[in-house]
Amino acid sequence: MSKELEAILAYHEASKHNFRAYAPSPHHLDMETRPDLFLHYTGTPLLKLDTESEDAVKESFPAYEQVFIPGEIPPVPLDRKSISRLFFDSLAISVWRKSGFAKWALRVNPSSGNLHPTEGYLISGPVEGLLKKPAVCHYSSLEHALELRAELSPETWELLSSGFPEGTVFAGLSSIHWRVAWKYGIRAFRYSNHDIGHAVGALGFAAAGLGWEAKLLEDMGSEEIASLLGISGSEGPEKEEPACLLAIFPSGKCCGRSKVNSAALPAFEKLSWKGHPNRLSPKHVKWVEIGRAVSASRKKETDFLRERGHEPGDKGQKNRAGKEAEKAREKETEKAREKELGEVSLRRVIRSRRSALEMNNSAYMEKETFYGMLRRTVQDPRIPPFNTLTFGPFAHMLIFVNRVKGLLPGLYIFLRKPGEEGKLKASMREDFLWERPENCPHDLEFYMLVEETLSYFAAQLSCAQRKAEDACFTVCMISEFEEPLRKFGTWIYPYLFWECGILGQLLYLEAEAQGFRGCGIGCFFDNPLHETLGLEGYEYQDLYHFTVGVPMQERGLSSLPAYPEKHRD
Repeated sequence: MSKELEAILAYHEASKHNFRAYAPSPHHLDMETRPDLFLHYTGTPLLKLDTESEDAVKESFPAYEQVFIPGEIPPVPLDRKSISRLFFDSLAISVWRKSGFAKWALRVNPSSGNLHPTEGYLISGPVEGLLKKPAVCHYSSLEHALELRAELSPETWELLSSGFPEGTVFAGLSSIHWRVAWKYGIRAFRYSNHDIGHAVGALGFAAAGLGWEAKLLEDMGSEEIASLLGISGSEGPEKEEPACLLAIFPSGKCCGRSKVNSAALPAFEKLSWKGHPNRLSPKHVKWVEIGRAVSASRKKETDFLRERGHEPGDKGQKNRAGKEAEKAREKETEKAREKELGEVSLRRVIRSRRSALEMNNSAYMEKETFYGMLRRTVQDPRIPPFNTLTFGPFAHMLIFVNRVKGLLPGLYIFLRKPGEEGKLKASMREDFLWERPENCPHDLEFYMLVEETLSYFAAQLSCAQRKAEDACFTVCMISEFEEPLRKFGTWIYPYLFWECGILGQLLYLEAEAQGFRGCGIGCFFDNPLHETLGLEGYEYQDLYHFTVGVPMQERGLSSLPAYPEKHRD
């Protein structure tokens, strides 16, 4: 076992919650050191982006369902308006909430504890009405603006983007782990990577609404990403850690690259970077375990695409995984085309997304709605949010069905990868039923394991959070773990959480579109769930929980526009 793998397993074990004790975290919240939720690069030119009123967003097209039909949405031109909308629908503030004298912002991309460790960047060539020269910009969600960090020569941009479709821009994501560690201690590294996954999913849906596609550049290394984003020199407890780089380009265009041209990287080391990040906290607490996990999971540049002659993972397997779902989706598409596609606006769904604080425990979901949500989670490389991913799927969905009409309450499992039933059966308890419900669509590998009302136990496993009990259903994302770590290396560890975050982002939007509401749950008792299932060792691990139901009305809260003074409809 390598030192890196030892470090990751040590971190993973140390950051687990158990019935006897929670993972190490602050004993109390020191409000004097609470991190600023908004990062600014002071001393940089501010390029304000266009905003829209929520009424205009709700009435805008495309429809939510159109996103899942390949080629349905024609690509819009790359200009100021489209770049503004890309960030407005992915990383921007969605609403301000107020209660008494307290006021806080919610964003389009969710975050554990609303702490937002994720930072976004744009690397682009000239953009009409926005950028006269190629540039690297940091996105400021508070201002809905781009902070111009550096300008590139046309030659550098041409070299960097060579091999990518015309009209490509790059979006980069980084994490400031201190923002989450302030509240959650060493488990913050997990939560930060959930948030990266949610942000990737949010960018994927926002791009799709423009007729664009977002693709994760899986062969990029951590140092290369840091160099491109201008954060190589970031140090100290508020350090920005590079996460990933995505290419965003018009849909229908072939993108045969999995990293940028490395010949352009030396030019970035010579750039004159503008601005300095604002200090987030006056003092800090050092969590050594997080630093070790970060170091052990840093990725070096790879050549999966070149070495294998195709995208990493078995693309044929992906196609097989989605074959049945594709047939069912085509039927859905035919039905959708028979009625108006404009019934539910994609952008309304995206910007109305909220995390449910409490669920109505007397509300039920129709089984057709439930099965439709499951079908959407089957990984299809042609549609968002899974067109952003290359590896996987790794995560299966263990589901506590609490209140779904036509389904008996109990514990179920939904397999997101075909051919895994035997493997999971061998890993789990022998007394599980593994019975398909009578009304289950033939294309879904969905099995009942235990027939019993287990809603209370669902809440108990999710750190006694009532929403897991009161929801229509609660998902536990059980991911392959040891095999991908040994096969690809320890850099895949964050990626496993990204996949779960992307899956959570899809469930958020599915719930919103169907009149329900979701909530990600990062606090859960890891090993007690493993023991309940009979899982031993590290073959599978529980990485994220998510719940879907009907929200209770929030009392005592008022809502204010995201950018009241900036409407330019």
